[in-house]
Amino acid sequence: MAKSIKLKGVRTNNLKNIDVEFPINKITCVSGVSGSGKSSLVFNTLANESKRRFLNSMPSSMNFFERVPTSAEVDLIEPVLPVWSLAQNNPIVGSRLNLADQLEISYELAQLYFDQQSSKCLIHNEEFIDGLDLAIREIESLISDKTKVLHILIGKDHYQECISGMPARSFNSNVQLIREFNEEDAQWEIFRLKPNKISNFKKKWLELIKNSAVMQLSVYFTGDDQLHHFSLNAKEFCPKCDEEGLQSARQISDLLPYNGIGACTECKGYGSTLSYDVNKIVKYPKKKIKDGAITFLDYSKYSAYYKTFITEMKKLGVSDNERYCDVSDQVEDLLLNGGGRFYGVLNFLYALEEKRYKRSARIFLRKMQSEKVCHICYGRRLSQSAMAHCGQVENISTYGDLLSLTVEGLLIELKHLDENNIIKKVKDKLAVAVELGLGDFPLMTKLKSLETSEYQKSLLVRYLSFKGSGSLFVLDEPSLGMTIEEQKVLLKYLKNLSRNNTVVMVEHSTYLQNGSDKTIHIGPGAGHLGGEVVEIKGKSKKQKELVLKKTKPSGKLTFKDIEFEDKKYKKIEFKLGTINQVLTNVESFDKRLIINALFNELNEELFKEKYNFETDYEIGSIDITNEIQDIHIYETRIEKSTSRSTVGTTLDLTGNVRNYFTKLPVSKSLGLEKGHFSKNSKLGQCSVCEGKGVQEIDMQYLEDVSFPCDECGGTGLKKFYASITDGKYTIIEASETPVSTLFETIPATPKIKRTLGYLKLLNLDYLTLDRTIPSLSGGERLRVKLLKAIDKKVSDSIIVLTNISYGLSMNELTSICELLQGLTDQGNTLIILDNHEIFSNFNQIKLD
Repeated sequence: MAKSIKLKGVRTNNLKNIDVEFPINKITCVSGVSGSGKSSLVFNTLANESKRRFLNSMPSSMNFFERVPTSAEVDLIEPVLPVWSLAQNNPIVGSRLNLADQLEISYELAQLYFDQQSSKCLIHNEEFIDGLDLAIREIESLISDKTKVLHILIGKDHYQECISGMPARSFNSNVQLIREFNEEDAQWEIFRLKPNKISNFKKKWLELIKNSAVMQLSVYFTGDDQLHHFSLNAKEFCPKCDEEGLQSARQISDLLPYNGIGACTECKGYGSTLSYDVNKIVKYPKKKIKDGAITFLDYSKYSAYYKTFITEMKKLGVSDNERYCDVSDQVEDLLLNGGGRFYGVLNFLYALEEKRYKRSARIFLRKMQSEKVCHICYGRRLSQSAMAHCGQVENISTYGDLLSLTVEGLLIELKHLDENNIIKKVKDKLAVAVELGLGDFPLMTKLKSLETSEYQKSLLVRYLSFKGSGSLFVLDEPSLGMTIEEQKVLLKYLKNLSRNNTVVMVEHSTYLQNGSDKTIHIGPGAGHLGGEVVEIKGKSKKQKELVLKKTKPSGKLTFKDIEFEDKKYKKIEFKLGTINQVLTNVESFDKRLIINALFNELNEELFKEKYNFETDYEIGSIDITNEIQDIHIYETRIEKSTSRSTVGTTLDLTGNVRNYFTKLPVSKSLGLEKGHFSKNSKLGQCSVCEGKGVQEIDMQYLEDVSFPCDECGGTGLKKFYASITDGKYTIIEASETPVSTLFETIPATPKIKRTLGYLKLLNLDYLTLDRTIPSLSGGERLRVKLLKAIDKKVSDSIIVLTNISYGLSMNELTSICELLQGLTDQGNTLIILDNHEIFSNFNQIKLD
């Protein structure tokens, strides 16, 4: 057996033909500054190429639905192991999946309550009834004369769908008789029986009916003037489920909400419902009604009804000179449900629902709705009957009560139970989750609401509970958002995992680097200055602790009497003119509290505008000592970008360079515009590759093939415009030159000089204008996004920043701190939602 995974000739992105070995059944940590090539080595090469080769080794029927990664530039990877990767993002966008699903305990919890081997309904513990046998008994109860013939009929539509051939007779509802077949009749006969042969009913039915789609049958007795109708369930069913409108649950998987049978009838197993929200109909309740408080009536389609509403409102004794929030109790029913000549907003929306086939109508309706916890199942997704079920295990809560617990609450609930395989499996996962800091999260927490670090932790629980062997686990900074105690827990479980599996991680944490079996440092710099293995060692040196100065606060911002979700706060106070670090326990909750509640309310209080209309909260009062010019919210999130999105276009640098080239004498003489130097413009882009620089051939069942465009030589620009030069650079050469060097030649405006200063401070001045955003590392992308957010003159404002330490080394964070302190020198107040210890010298706020 091989002792290590060998990679030779790695040239992916900025890597410079390097050779690397990762020891098998050990932990290897790859470190280096952001953009040095760590992710290119670990993810774009090791993980993706291992996955690609592994999937290509399988039959096409097995990997048909799996996205096969593109091939990496590497000469050798040996051996290729099954790979599991953990990336720095939360990819979940749907509303159904929750934390219990992510921890893979939903099915196990159902097993504690429902007997999989039972022949009875799992929900009601009732014996199943055969629908055909029940129909026979009902027909027999109506037979009074055994000499009469029974004519069994079904609807014409069901007949054509479920039975082949033509019937001998059909039923005429006008004259109430069986007659020779007439295609216009609604009821068609499928067979007939004598009463003493009723036992043959089931056999004949199953011979004729191809499927169970027929839910209604009719029976006509010869000589009887009545047609008897029967509801028919052709399968076995539970009578209580039938009464409640539920499908019968035969196996445990039926009770999982995404299968629909055990799902809540109100929310259809999502745990939440969409409903029209008055906060979106009236977005600015603190404004006067005449000044546009009711934003719904500002839409052109409904603005004509505004005068009618005002007329009806005045009949209630309310003036349009009032603030909506002061008179909402008097006018809200009129606004929503209508009255007099005013139709009502909800009725407008209900009428528009008939046009949901139009995309514009669906988008508009969704804008008026908010997602709320289902008032029937309270987010638990299951039907009332399923939630009320008592377990087979003694001394345990009902199924619904169990699902209402937090991760730690469930672990406590299970601790006193006698262990079996199921309970042990669940308890082991819960113990890992609690140790990693997920104990306070409800089991029903929606996955899409988790922050990146929380989603990573939930996925780590699954990986760290893995019982198999011979796999490769590739992790991207698994310590995100973790305290040092949680990092110790992580390392303990990683060592246990690495006994039979191989772990490779990109990590900036000194503690995890020192705990790894091998550390590989990529560098020495970033971008073209990196891409080499500069050091391989067993342990990392402890980095020197950085001490940052505190800025003296200039005032206070105090929120009082706060009610948010299930918590209450008497007071939350921030210091103005300095940096405040908010220490979070449940990051996603604290972020919603700070951004969607506190500063959402402050923005409305100061500027009469809100940016979130879905969050419910109550704030008693706001006290602020300084004047605030603006509020800026910067959320650290790696968003999707197209391959045409570049550093130059994102930071508004490329336009200045194109403008410079249009002012060259040759360009002026030809009347060239900025578009002639852009591969995104029809004026300048290559007509063959449409500015892509490459041509692709779709190989259908094989990997697509791409090669540089012969027409433009891979530049994406028409050859003539690409050849124009200022004596030193062509537009293509300028785009490929680091900005630190480029603007030594090309004149820079004051705004560009400020941007260049920020780029140098953030160690990003090695980037080139044509560097695409998707090709940047996570740390590079986040710093570019931060720079774009603050690249303007901001003073006397509040700036809220989340998780800005993600993907960055201590050296890079030092530069970030210098930038933040520079912002406070301009009178700004910074609120940082990040637990990283580098910010510990600032004003700290601990939310209970």
